[in-house]
Amino acid sequence: MLKREGGTQVKNGFYWNLHEWEMVMVPRQGGVLPGDATQAFLKVPVLGLLVIGPLMGALYAFFLPFIGFAMLFGFAGRKAGAAASTGFMEVMTVVAPHWQPGEAYLAAKRRAKAARPAGEEQKALDTLEREIDERRKKEQ
Repeated sequence: MLKREGGTQVKNGFYWNLHEWEMVMVPRQGGVLPGDATQAFLKVPVLGLLVIGPLMGALYAFFLPFIGFAMLFGFAGRKAGAAASTGFMEVMTVVAPHWQPGEAYLAAKRRAKAARPAGEEQKALDTLEREIDERRKKEQ
């Protein structure tokens, strides 16, 4: 068996494409192998073709169930990975601090707010609400 590159002029016969696992037949008058120099071809004698053909069919029939299981497990793995990634991102959005660019986060303000009791905040909000209502009434 002779190794040839794609795009070269060859004599008639059967040529096996090593990259795509396909057989190319060149007619009696000769021809050019398809592809470029990255494609590798082996010239296969007719008797070799009679052995390789049934052997490849038997290998296909033997490995077909394993291919099915491999595809099933690959699909399940991708779905599980996507679910884990989505779950991780949801957890991280809950855990991550809510920082906004351009806002001032000063520790003194946080401490002052934390030290102020909740009842005092409510009183301040009620006072502000009353003040807004009074101003609206004056405008009308």
